[in-house]
Amino acid sequence: MSHLKKKAAIISLYGNCNFGNKLQNYAVQEVLKSEGLETVNIVNVPCLNNRKINKKELFKFYLKGIVHLITNGDTIIDCVDHKDPKERKKNFLRFNKRITNSKHFFSFRRLGEFNNFDYYFVGSDQIWNPLYGGLSDLALLTFVNTKKIAISASFGISEISSEFKKRVYKYISQFDFISVREDAGKKIIEKEIGRNCVEVLIDPTMMLTAAEWDKILLKPKNHVSKKFITCYFLGPVNEKYQNEIRTLAEKNCCDIVDLTNIESDYYCCGPSEFVWLIKNAFCICTDSFHASAFSILYNKPFIAFDREGKYNRMGSRIETLLRTFHLTCAKYSGDILDMDLTFNYNEPNQILEKERRKVDHFLQNALH
Repeated sequence: MSHLKKKAAIISLYGNCNFGNKLQNYAVQEVLKSEGLETVNIVNVPCLNNRKINKKELFKFYLKGIVHLITNGDTIIDCVDHKDPKERKKNFLRFNKRITNSKHFFSFRRLGEFNNFDYYFVGSDQIWNPLYGGLSDLALLTFVNTKKIAISASFGISEISSEFKKRVYKYISQFDFISVREDAGKKIIEKEIGRNCVEVLIDPTMMLTAAEWDKILLKPKNHVSKKFITCYFLGPVNEKYQNEIRTLAEKNCCDIVDLTNIESDYYCCGPSEFVWLIKNAFCICTDSFHASAFSILYNKPFIAFDREGKYNRMGSRIETLLRTFHLTCAKYSGDILDMDLTFNYNEPNQILEKERRKVDHFLQNALH
């Protein structure tokens, strides 16, 4: 009998400048490794998110890569945001070494080279969002006939436009096992494919325990505050929010650690520092799904603000998270001093254990 490990390919959103993206990608890898699988993350270059090869964009990508290699020392495969400070890029790339990645491919014609895995896992995050090019051949696994599994995949939208419906029906219906991250994704698959055996699972970051996340923690350089509030916003932070957070900090004799402002000393933190700043904070103020998720993981008091700006509809993910874990008390009330930060995590922890058992059950069925 062969004792070789079975191999699993992971197809996820790939980018080195987003905390949630990198942390959920790492979490999927670690969950599958705990099942005894050897994992590789299949990576394509950013300009190939869509099916059609845009030769002009590909040329520009190579040209930019050469320029940045000469001027900044960044290589083409780094896929960092070239506008970011060097320290931030370095911290993200250091964390990226924790994830086993394939070599980048530059043409969808090369997908056939990646058909030698026992299992293919698609997820998590908005991997099937058509607005991000998420219905590509890679994300839909059009190139393989081996077992296809969606793990907490997300469309990121509540309805599929008519131009994508045939593609969704044709390829997602070929998946052997499907789990999604939101109820909206389950409804899309039930409506467009007529498939009812779709599981709704937690985000992969919550599949790992706090003790497992402790293994990747790093204290930010030059951090000296003993008591602090961690602030992480993906949308604009209006003046009212700023004043409220300052009021909370003054009342509780806290410093403010700002991960959002490019002028802040903490802007250059990577994913490992991000998690450390949540675990060790007095409180977290955020409009971010993943900052809220890690607050729950570490049983920390947090305040979930409505997101401002063009991505304000993304807040529905946080509302679902708060309802699931019976933590609607974390929703910003309009007056920060009226909020009770003495959270009781007994019930949310029990819910989390139940949700993890659902993940275990799903994976046992999918793999065995």
